[in-house]
Amino acid sequence: MADQAATLLDAMPDLAGRSVLVVGCGDGRYPRLFREKGARRVVGVEADQTLIAAAQREEERDPVGISYEVHQLSRLPVMGTFDIVLAFLDSPDHLGRLAASLAMGGLLVAVATNGLTLEEGLRDNGFQDIVLHRHESGDVHSARKVS
Repeated sequence: MADQAATLLDAMPDLAGRSVLVVGCGDGRYPRLFREKGARRVVGVEADQTLIAAAQREEERDPVGISYEVHQLSRLPVMGTFDIVLAFLDSPDHLGRLAASLAMGGLLVAVATNGLTLEEGLRDNGFQDIVLHRHESGDVHSARKVS
């Protein structure tokens, strides 16, 4: 995780005072890291109830102000308005759902798993300033929402 965490942090601006939505948050490691780095509001979303339960137990044991919700990406509701959305994707199909929770000018950071290429899908969904950061566990794309 440490190596991927460094890649993710490199793809993001300074987190101090920002709101971050983490889609595919697993057991909550990244949401906790982002709070540690100064994010003012962090929400974690995961489809797996067992992983969310682990994240919630850690939040109860050591509260840092993260909220967690169970949602399938294919049915992800608008989660509010966030400065940054981090998502782990195996398809470009849900980029629009992610964009719906992102503030205008906000940053989407997407980890593309399974060799996925996201550039075309990002452009088609109103993102610009697309930057690719290579990582062995999945390329990390960052892109700014402009429409």
